[in-house]
Amino acid sequence: MSQAFQIAALAGDGIGPEVMSEAIKVLRAVEKKFGLTLKITEAPVGWAGIDAAGKALPDATLALCKQSDAVLFGSVGLPDRDPTIPKEERPERAALLRLRKEFGLFANLRPVVLSKALAHACPLQPERQGDGIDILVVRELTGGMYFGQPKLTENLEAGGKRAIDTMVYTTAEIERIAHVGFRAARLRHKKLTSIDKANVLENGVLWRDVVTRVAKEYPDVALEHMFVDNGAMQLMLKPTQFDVMLCENMFGDILSDEAAALAGSLGMLPSASLGQTTGERTFGVYEPAGGTAPDIAGKNLANPIAQIASAGLMLEYSFGLSDAANAVHKAIAKVIGDGLRTGDIYIAQDAKARKVGTREMGDAIAAAVSV
Repeated sequence: MSQAFQIAALAGDGIGPEVMSEAIKVLRAVEKKFGLTLKITEAPVGWAGIDAAGKALPDATLALCKQSDAVLFGSVGLPDRDPTIPKEERPERAALLRLRKEFGLFANLRPVVLSKALAHACPLQPERQGDGIDILVVRELTGGMYFGQPKLTENLEAGGKRAIDTMVYTTAEIERIAHVGFRAARLRHKKLTSIDKANVLENGVLWRDVVTRVAKEYPDVALEHMFVDNGAMQLMLKPTQFDVMLCENMFGDILSDEAAALAGSLGMLPSASLGQTTGERTFGVYEPAGGTAPDIAGKNLANPIAQIASAGLMLEYSFGLSDAANAVHKAIAKVIGDGLRTGDIYIAQDAKARKVGTREMGDAIAAAVSV
């Protein structure tokens, strides 16, 4: 009897539906090759949810997520429409942040890998790329400034306004994400760089103290501390020095997007947002790091690799299907190695490169999985 898994597929806005279609295409190839049963149910979220049911995360969509083993998420938000509704109802806050809080998705993993075949797409000179870039950004996802209270904008008696965001962390929150980072480093190159701003921020001091204490439980992992501004600079000067980067919420958001440029394009960067492990499974939301890119939506131009690779992470982290996950990642590497390129990673000077669209890239990866 084949293993069965329930997946909620929330494509969202902009290019979301296009890249989601390709990820589902690849998952169907995985299903057939490995004898799995993947029950994939699609539902609206973001502006698609607002148009369908009046809110960014419709009740039926949330109920589907709760009934599923994992969520494969696209992207939400449309810059032209977002200002037309109150900020608390906009998709980023009302859908994405709510999902993270609802399911306790405290750990975000973003692998940043530069393929040799895409060295030309990296903004750094070859000598700074070394033998290859392979970084895992581990970001705390449910604390810090994005969720801290109070969070408000108020009128001042003297005129004008004052906006307040509160950056808050507890010992338990830092310990929890630190263990995720150290365990990940153990499986990689056994080095962890903890990012903070301990020279200015009180929560930075606590972050550094707690991470240092947790590190004693992982004597086989080398720990270094780095201020966030230096971390941003070092990503450009010598990215090969990093193995695992452990970051609080806002710093991780910024640095992981900066690091994505090293992989050639945001369209190459998947992510996994994970909660606590229950039994043998870990519930997660899996999404590409990029946005909705409405300027290219519906034009068969978007790079689906980040969405497809996110599906690969889902197979690994939530379903424990390492062989199936490896098949997806190897298929992506093969197609890139064969020279297929969407516009964001294409350069005409590469004689081996062949420019393809969203659907063609998905077809090629699905075919490579099936071999």
